[in-house]
Amino acid sequence: MHNEPEPLFAVGARDRGKGLEALAEDGNPSVLSAAVQRQRGIVASGTFLIPVGDATPGPATPGKAFEFSFTAEPGQRLTFATMFGQSNDLFFAPDDRGIQLFDSKGDVMSGDITSPIYLWDAGTELNQEPGLGADQAPRQRAPNTGAPERKPVQLVRDVKDGYTYPKVAEVLRVTVRPAMEGAMD
Repeated sequence: MHNEPEPLFAVGARDRGKGLEALAEDGNPSVLSAAVQRQRGIVASGTFLIPVGDATPGPATPGKAFEFSFTAEPGQRLTFATMFGQSNDLFFAPDDRGIQLFDSKGDVMSGDITSPIYLWDAGTELNQEPGLGADQAPRQRAPNTGAPERKPVQLVRDVKDGYTYPKVAEVLRVTVRPAMEGAMD
């Protein structure tokens, strides 16, 4: 949760070197998580590591999900980032302002909020064909082994690398369920 823009990245600027690269390239959230906790405007932060129903950390493979709870107030926004595992340095996240959780009347947003989530290129490692590249986390011999690149963070749809990427809604769904939903008076 945050009340300042750009908690994880700024669109059109290079990666800040505070952990987004480790998350986008290797699925490691620890460096970014530690950096965010010390950042101005952060109200609350954490990581999601263990898929629902699993006993150990791992990816949310098809049919799996991560769940987490948080408390928010009007004016605060939700931001998260998660690796697109079949890539060199792509990640899913809302834009650099985050997701508004309350409407203009102060009512809590509820339900499917996948539409403000995008697929981003961190600009830190040269892209290879999704799902086939030897330097992508599922196939690479060690973390951070791909050819480096020094480009700004940008939407994948703006990257001209000749590859085809899935639509966000084909890969993930994000749902917000207020705690008071379903409560009886």
